Amino acid sequence: MAEKISAIGWRVSSARRREGVQGRFLSSHALIALIDLRDAAGEGLAAITDIAALVDKSGIAILALADPGAQENIATKCYYAGATHFMDIANPHSDLNQAINFAYRYVENIRGGAEATKNFNKLLMQVDEQWSFSKTAFGQNWVSQKLRESLGQVDFDINPITGIYRILSSEERSRVRGAMGRLSKDSAQAAVVHLLNGEKIIHHLHSSGEYIHGRIERITSGELGHGWTERDLLSGLRNGSAARAWMRSRLEQGIGLGLIMLGLRNFGTINAAYGRTVGDEITRRIGQRLIAETADYPSDSCIVARMDGQNFVVAVSLDDVSDDAVEKFGGYAEELLGRNFRPIPIEGRTIGLVARAGVAVVRDSKDETLLIRRATLALAEVMMSDAQPIKISGTAEKDILLEQRLETDLAHALERNEIAIALQPQIKVDTGQLIGAEALARWNHPKLGFLGAATLFSVAERAGLMKLLSLHIHKRAFAIAATWPDSFSFLRLSVNITAGDLANGDFVKNMMQNIVQSGFSADRITLEITESELIGNFSSASQRLSDLKDRGLRIAIDDFGTGYSSLAYLKNLPLDYLKIDSGLTGDISGSVKDQVVVKSIIDMARSLGLAVIAEGVETEAQLETLAAQGCEYFQGFLRSGPVSAEEFEIFALRSH
Repeated sequence: MAEKISAIGWRVSSARRREGVQGRFLSSHALIALIDLRDAAGEGLAAITDIAALVDKSGIAILALADPGAQENIATKCYYAGATHFMDIANPHSDLNQAINFAYRYVENIRGGAEATKNFNKLLMQVDEQWSFSKTAFGQNWVSQKLRESLGQVDFDINPITGIYRILSSEERSRVRGAMGRLSKDSAQAAVVHLLNGEKIIHHLHSSGEYIHGRIERITSGELGHGWTERDLLSGLRNGSAARAWMRSRLEQGIGLGLIMLGLRNFGTINAAYGRTVGDEITRRIGQRLIAETADYPSDSCIVARMDGQNFVVAVSLDDVSDDAVEKFGGYAEELLGRNFRPIPIEGRTIGLVARAGVAVVRDSKDETLLIRRATLALAEVMMSDAQPIKISGTAEKDILLEQRLETDLAHALERNEIAIALQPQIKVDTGQLIGAEALARWNHPKLGFLGAATLFSVAERAGLMKLLSLHIHKRAFAIAATWPDSFSFLRLSVNITAGDLANGDFVKNMMQNIVQSGFSADRITLEITESELIGNFSSASQRLSDLKDRGLRIAIDDFGTGYSSLAYLKNLPLDYLKIDSGLTGDISGSVKDQVVVKSIIDMARSLGLAVIAEGVETEAQLETLAAQGCEYFQGFLRSGPVSAEEFEIFALRSH
């Protein structure tokens, strides 16, 4: 919200919580207080009341933003709390800029007209600690008299732009560079906390046309002691570092902890469909909801934090860690999901949220990393589920230590060729003819035996070895297919590619180089990509896939029917095949609804000129239904599961 208003041209100071709001508002010298009450009505109304107490002395406007459709009688409540203006932020025809202009006109009238208000603003610029400089002409700069006086050790005449930067520590300089970097990209406003003459301050930065402006806000030590430097700048929640420190402190005191790891399953899809600005707004709104949700907990018994991207945590001190208490805590997690991840209206659109939760309760551990790992693994598992919203971790510490051991082992596994390639046959529905195989990876661990793809890839992701693993699998699969006899010349090979592959600028060059070196023909290769892997830079992914298709490869979209932007992918990607997810084919022989869904997918694919491959076919009834609906190819245990390269050759010879 601050960034949006700043982009209009207003100088903005922002606060995410009510604490100390009167002092912060007065120190900002603002003439308008804009209070967003969405998902935080109680805190918002209290903040209006706090600032309204200043109105008689300061002649300010209070503009309340709320959603009357979701908050009953909210306009009336804002009026009685002391707001001077109200805006229905959910109305697609509402104009935030004009609402602020009307509020400013109100201030002008109170202060004796536009000219008097303009002179007052000029006075504020001198009493504030401010500076500005041109982005193109460095000789055009300005430093307020108040700032010159408070930083007498800085010679602003010699170093008007870098004077403050020169007296900061290396860590503070790094934070300032990060904030300035955000300004230079796509943000009109940023803020950074650092020390100035031994005092912690908030340095507000604002980009406006040709100039960059800075303003220093001095906050009381008590407010900063609440954790300003430990806050996530987007959501207003504590950050991951602060959450870990909080948990570590409680565990060292022998206090039992329950941890809920909350994740948005469709966050990437939302970013791709609506843009990062909407994704950021959703993160902020969820943060507000979680803050309000846990407001009744004492700060020493509960912490809410944003760990990363779309993942949030709620950690609570527990006196009882029995099985019944764990089950009750899981119920609390389910309530959190229901109350805080309901649809969010943004700019006239209601955006649905698909959230999941991983739950872990510590019994006797003193290591917060193991607790976090358990909750993370539970969340990762439930993120793959279409129905189950919550997973309570039953993972013991010895299993977590095993996960860590596997991360170390994987690097050596790649060197020792322990990653084996299995091939699952793909069959033509109407004739039963073998038409190719999908290459699947398995880890032949020297002590644990064969580990499946899910374990392999989750370990690789955590160990940062996904790029190497993907490269290894492709090379091995191409080399195996290159040994097929001439009688197999009609068979195709399908390999899976990841988001990391597509993000690599050299992906096309590397892929073609690996194919050429193997001796296998490019026009017999199909690349499979899941919908979820396409979230990110869709345009560059589409271009790279098009480049590979131009070189003879074919493209398939995998696990179709589990994503949220399927139609956009079908329309804009250079596809040849559509693979129906096994979750849809599993009940197709008995469920009328599943039959209707699958039939519509097949009809849509055929109208777009795409061939359809059904995954997970296990019964003759499923196959008969798919045949009746026009599906062309299938794979599944009805004919064969994944087999070794040698077994596949035998299968192919018999089939042929």
